[in-house]
Amino acid sequence: MRGQSAVEYLLLFSAMLAIFGVVTLGQMINPMQEAGRDTLYLSQARSAADAIAGAVNSVYANGQGATKSVGFSIDQSWSLQLTENMLTISLEISSGTENAESSLRYGFNDNLQNLSTGTYTVIAEWPGDQENTVRDGYKIYIRIKPLKEI
Repeated sequence: MRGQSAVEYLLLFSAMLAIFGVVTLGQMINPMQEAGRDTLYLSQARSAADAIAGAVNSVYANGQGATKSVGFSIDQSWSLQLTENMLTISLEISSGTENAESSLRYGFNDNLQNLSTGTYTVIAEWPGDQENTVRDGYKIYIRIKPLKEI
């Protein structure tokens, strides 16, 4: 009889240990998945900010008539802001709003808000007659028009 009760206690202990393991493992995996997703979104935003700023800086360096396009994907809704010397991509992650910034040699004040997830193509150009940022579906046109230096 003693052997049977030992097996029952061992079985009961094993069941409790399995339940404890499942609950603990679930609580450990969810935060890691969330942190991994946030890292992916911030990495995509940083890459996009660098690519867009590089395209604008390249067009500015090459002069009027220059055009450059870049493509990138972002898996989280985002916003684009251009200022005099900074390009900022803002997005919401689990801990709040985060920004990815890249410096510009030429900038102007404009922004696009609430852009959806997806694969975008940004076309930076210097047409000579306008300065604006326009979204057309998954294409974003950034048109620059620097002042002529005297």
